[in-house]
Amino acid sequence: MSIFRIYVDGQLFYHPQLSQLAITEAKMTEDAENIDSLTLSAPFNHPYLDSIHPMASTIVCKKDDNTVFEGRALNDGSDFYNTHTWTCESALAYLKDSQQPPFSYKGTLEGLLEYFLSVHNKAVEEKKRFKLGNITVTDNNDYISYSNSEYSCTLDAIKSKLINTHGGYLMVRYTDSGKILDYLAEFNVHSIQTVEYGKNLMDVKITRDHTERITALIPLGAKKKTTDEEGNEVESDERIDITSVNGGQNYIYDDAAVKEIGWIWTTEVWENVTLPGNLLRKANARLAELIAGITSMELTIVDESDTGADIGSIHARQFVDCLSLPHGIDGRYACMSKTVDYLNPSGNTITIGASGIKLTTISAKQNENLTAIEDELLGQTATIEGISGKVDGIAASKMYRTELIVDGVSIFKDKDQNSRLSCKVYSWDKDITATLPDTAFVWHRKSGNEESDAQWDSTHTGMKSIIVTTEDVQDNASFYCEVSV
Repeated sequence: MSIFRIYVDGQLFYHPQLSQLAITEAKMTEDAENIDSLTLSAPFNHPYLDSIHPMASTIVCKKDDNTVFEGRALNDGSDFYNTHTWTCESALAYLKDSQQPPFSYKGTLEGLLEYFLSVHNKAVEEKKRFKLGNITVTDNNDYISYSNSEYSCTLDAIKSKLINTHGGYLMVRYTDSGKILDYLAEFNVHSIQTVEYGKNLMDVKITRDHTERITALIPLGAKKKTTDEEGNEVESDERIDITSVNGGQNYIYDDAAVKEIGWIWTTEVWENVTLPGNLLRKANARLAELIAGITSMELTIVDESDTGADIGSIHARQFVDCLSLPHGIDGRYACMSKTVDYLNPSGNTITIGASGIKLTTISAKQNENLTAIEDELLGQTATIEGISGKVDGIAASKMYRTELIVDGVSIFKDKDQNSRLSCKVYSWDKDITATLPDTAFVWHRKSGNEESDAQWDSTHTGMKSIIVTTEDVQDNASFYCEVSV
């Protein structure tokens, strides 16, 4: 099993096998679009309470030999029981400590990020410096022109001049030779561990924000350049638009979306696009994303690496294969955030899809898939298969759903283990289990052995709850309850 440890300025602060170095909380939030954070709490009798100095001490969290967090404490406090708590931010926040002076830059996108880091590294101490890593974000012309007449912190400059115009994500890698900053168009890591219904997926929450939907878009490109009386090229206040390549209209719209929700307008600027044709192409791709709104899927999972399995953890800034047919989830998704409770890993959650951002192309495809499957589920007949059960038929004014209650373990690792599975049935949010006869509940097992499964099924009918043992699971098995309503 992986061992999680915490170090403060190189000194061991927490180890799960050392009672004198006990802590009460170690909860980390990984966010692909922002700075990661850590909440750390320790009891009053911890021997090294005074070793954490906000804004000065370096907090490092390791899982085995891998650094999963490095950063600093922002503040500290204590409660009634004198338990001390620190809120910490990751090393990416070091980019807030330096200022970018007014500049004028013309060149490659990679060159601008390299310039920003060189200014930053000269202004800060060694532990806050970064080496330039992989850059997969590209510019069509491989040439950008930016200037800034005011001072701004380095992180804001990177977001303003690179991320806001070209997209992508910043990712810090911790190596023996120092911290490396990557700028990625898409995540370049695929999690070995998968998320599967009936295996390590505990709960699903799908959210769609329709308030962010747009049906008409006015795209604008770079500022037009003119020649003054002295022959110098200067920028005007007028921008490139698509009028010349779009039938005289400076906007595009989606006819189906307009008929559905009406005209909802927005304007977006592509600072580096100088050709109307390229601007129209980008705008069409962008509108396809905007008409869908924002979708995120929050999955509560059991990280199998925390249960002793020899498999890597799931992290934000990775692609994760997720499969849950009852919820319409089947594909490779971008993990946008993860909440990790290292003292209570059963409550870990990951968010896939979008997280406070406009829907990306990959998420738009996922949204279409989810919508199609949900429409089928919300029709006259719904079939929900898996551990949580199967409910056939939706009444005209009701929707039924099932919920599995697991009293015991979800993953069997040792002999003589057992769990009680109980199936609850809801009409909307009202529990109607007690109103249904026992004969309405029929349990099924899927282990790959059809003959053995049929025999198991025949002995598990007419029960609202069952006991599942290690012998029932054998090598691998999933269970579901078929309910007739």
